[in-house]
Amino acid sequence: MNLHPAHAVASFLLMAGSLVVGVAALAVVMAKLLVGAGMPITSADGLLLGDLITVLPFVVAFAVAGFVAAVGLLVGKSWSDDVAFATAIVAVVVGAMGLILLTIGRDPLASAAEARSTSDGIGIIGTFTVLYLFIIVAVAVTRLPRRISTGVPA
Repeated sequence: MNLHPAHAVASFLLMAGSLVVGVAALAVVMAKLLVGAGMPITSADGLLLGDLITVLPFVVAFAVAGFVAAVGLLVGKSWSDDVAFATAIVAVVVGAMGLILLTIGRDPLASAAEARSTSDGIGIIGTFTVLYLFIIVAVAVTRLPRRISTGVPA
């Protein structure tokens, strides 16, 4: 097996991103269980949790797709480039939309108690968007034609 270094980088980044997304999904599930068991929360937080539970299957599917693509890249499966590329494009588009919403003032992460939530949201979403941009670049690099030197001057 001849693993391209860019595939290794993309695989590592996909695994890292998928792990963080998966842990965030687990945190949402745990919060829902705690609220269901009687933990008091504000009505605004309850509504936000309900919205997060609604999109949770998509978040989990995204994390699984990223992890499957990462493993596929490591073992050299032909389909893994396409899955990694598609996963990264979805992440960058959603991240860019999130950054736009944050900067124009439609902060989905806004908290009445915390004035810094917008800057924190920009940092979190910006980091993930850049991470998945690196994945796009790494996968694109592997698609470039390779120059093979034969050692014979031209």
